[in-house]
Amino acid sequence: MKLNFNKQKNTYLLLFFYLLLLSFAFYSLQDAGIHIEEKFHRLNGLYWLSYVSEVLGFSNLHDISSEKASEISDFSLSSVILYNKYGIIFDLPTAFLEIFLGINDIKSVYYLKHFLSFSIFLLSSFAFYKILIKRYNNFLLSFVGTSLFITTPRIFGDSFFYKDVLFLSFLTFTIYFLLKYLKKNSLKNLILFSLFTAFSVNLRIFSILIPFLFCFIIIIKSFQTNEYRENIKKILIYLIFFFVSIFIFWPYLWASPINNFIDLFLSLNKDLIDVKILYNQNYISNRTLPNGYLLNWLIISSPILQNLLFLMGYFFYSIRLLNRYFKINENSVYNDLWRGHREETDFIFFLFLSSFYLLFLVFNAPLYNGWRLVYFMNFFMIYFSINILNLILIRFQKKSNLFTLLKIFLIILVTYNYYAIIKYHPYQSLYFNNFLSEKKINGFEGDYYGISSKDFFEKISKIDDDNEIKIAVASHTPLYRGLEALELKERSKFIIVGQEYEMAKYIYKNNISEVDSILNKKYEVPKNFSKIYEKKIGKLTIYEIFKKN
Repeated sequence: MKLNFNKQKNTYLLLFFYLLLLSFAFYSLQDAGIHIEEKFHRLNGLYWLSYVSEVLGFSNLHDISSEKASEISDFSLSSVILYNKYGIIFDLPTAFLEIFLGINDIKSVYYLKHFLSFSIFLLSSFAFYKILIKRYNNFLLSFVGTSLFITTPRIFGDSFFYKDVLFLSFLTFTIYFLLKYLKKNSLKNLILFSLFTAFSVNLRIFSILIPFLFCFIIIIKSFQTNEYRENIKKILIYLIFFFVSIFIFWPYLWASPINNFIDLFLSLNKDLIDVKILYNQNYISNRTLPNGYLLNWLIISSPILQNLLFLMGYFFYSIRLLNRYFKINENSVYNDLWRGHREETDFIFFLFLSSFYLLFLVFNAPLYNGWRLVYFMNFFMIYFSINILNLILIRFQKKSNLFTLLKIFLIILVTYNYYAIIKYHPYQSLYFNNFLSEKKINGFEGDYYGISSKDFFEKISKIDDDNEIKIAVASHTPLYRGLEALELKERSKFIIVGQEYEMAKYIYKNNISEVDSILNKKYEVPKNFSKIYEKKIGKLTIYEIFKKN
């Protein structure tokens, strides 16, 4: 048997790369705090585990999960009975693991979920690598693309928090199986595609757009092949497995599948929060966002070189697609929007990105805390970045000097992301690029998740050895939830008094507010407090500590 040493070398490099990332994640896992929504998602998982186990007749599991759910209390926590439409793809399995492994320390429960979330993200990055290697047949470009996919600072930082990047991961799996199906037309890949479509919809309801895009792609292919009856059959099989999967993996639908499915969409407007958000030094309603909100956030909080590559890649592909469209001619040999599976892949990425972006733009989706609700777009942005690099590579590969310069550029491109990850650790999800001045950079929402709370409590413990320390919060952040990141004996000495500033010895402040803090003085620090510490990364202020004079 003849061995392909280049292929083996690439495999070893990938293996080393992933082991390095897993090691970094494992050893730095507890550097960040617990985010403010973790308690609700734990409650959500236990609530539905209790329900499912009761329906399936697992009485012991039902009793344990119900008891654990009843122990979760928080005066500001949303009721899981009222807000019971959230998906359970991650919450329920991790609730089961908590019980199965007998984990009683709440801190360990949360950090296990962080590690599992990051592991799923790494698996999705490998699916992305497989997409790239099949499209470009170039290990260097595929490896660079995978590295950028993982190390885009905000994506990397958020990958531990099993919400927005978790959806990115499942969307990546979904498109991976879509491309596999379109290439091989096997029933197995069609079923897997329908299954992961259901998982994606379970995590983010707006991904119901995926079945429509799939039908659109199949219709276009029908014009090319004239296999109308066969393609209608494929669509029906996909939709059947999709709706069956949605029903099986979403217990909310079990009681009344049709009515509850419709209610998911009717409740969107009612359940989405309506708050003031800090954007470009002003407070605006998230219900009336400016048209450039999303694009502006993408530009200021993604690495500059990645932004340039994406814009170039997307622009050049758009021009090529338009040229193809206007040149369609029945008498021509090449009369399609794409030629072969590789160009079909480009079209699918263009279609998905453009459709999702227009969906959010047309409906003026009430986003908040930057673009985290659409972090999945980074998947498409990296793809088009690699697309333009591939075109440059093809053009200059025979010119050795330019080809060497391109390799140096790729090294700089990836190295910067690693630098940013180390610099911002463990607050990569708060990354901004160098476009903004110090005044501007602090004029946007920051630590919405409150992951800096752990660092804050540890800092207070170092400067104050009192057995009881009262903390006020000049922020919309429910700081007391961050106490669960500490050891039990450390938690007990902190008493959170909210905005009762006169009772507090210290005040925690970040720039998260649900009201216009310029007009509303709810979070104004009293004059008898002085700033004693400021946590900064570069020009960005993470949080401030004030002490009573």
